[in-house]
Order: sequence, then structure tokens, then C-alpha cells
Amino acid sequence: MLDLAQPKDAHIEQRLRSELIIWLSTVRPDGRPHLVPVWFLWDGATFLIFSQPKDLKLRNLRHNPDVVLALETRDQGNEVVLIEGKAALLDDPTLKTTMPTYAEKYDALMKSMGWTAEWMATRYTEPVRITPTRFISWGHE
Repeated sequence: MLDLAQPKDAHIEQRLRSELIIWLSTVRPDGRPHLVPVWFLWDGATFLIFSQPKDLKLRNLRHNPDVVLALETRDQGNEVVLIEGKAALLDDPTLKTTMPTYAEKYDALMKSMGWTAEWMATRYTEPVRITPTRFISWGHE
């Protein structure tokens, strides 16, 4: 969906590969939004997050897979990036092999929190894949 030949899209791709936090908005069964910051991996086509089994976001996604992701803005609200998408809860034990890549990306953050990759892998056991359906952005001039 991103056209990397376009400078704006190439810049968004770079941010998706380098940013540490993305905000995930899900919808509660009663229709109210639920917004949380999450760690993520972007592979150029989909996002992968890991969640704790009892997190509200998982309950919400079982009810409604529609999500919105948002990167932090820069420069007083510039460089807005919103991504609409569909989430899928995955029951795929092979995704555990992704954990080292995830741990590498978040090594400094985990250390600052007193976590290890092993500790995280035992608690954040629920993989969620988000497939973008629409990118919305502005302020990249």
C-alpha cells in the first residue's frame, strides 16, 4: 500500500521500521474505543504485536478486528501517520521464532525496565497480526 518511490511513503516506511511505539485503538463490545501504546514489528506489509493473554485489546479484537494504529507526531503535531487495518489473533507457535527480532529491536527498553527477552516471551504469548487497509498521513512537507 505504500509506494516507496514516493518520498512521503518512503519516509513513512522508514518511521515504521525505526519507531519503538505505535498506538493501537480497538473497539470495546459496547462501542467505546480503547487506546494503548504497543511495541511492534513492521515487515513492510503487516504489523506484528505480542500481547498478554488477558489484555483488554485481545477481548476487543475477538469482538471486532477493526483497528487504527497511530505513530507519535513530530514537531508540534506534524508528520501524522494513521493506519486503518484488520487484526487477526494468531495461533501459530512458529511466531515464537520472531521473538529474537522483537527482542533485538526492544533490547534497550527491556533492559531499562529490568526485563529479559526470555521473561517477555513467557508473558507476551499472544501474537496479533495487523494488515493495513488504509494509510492516512499529513504534515510531511
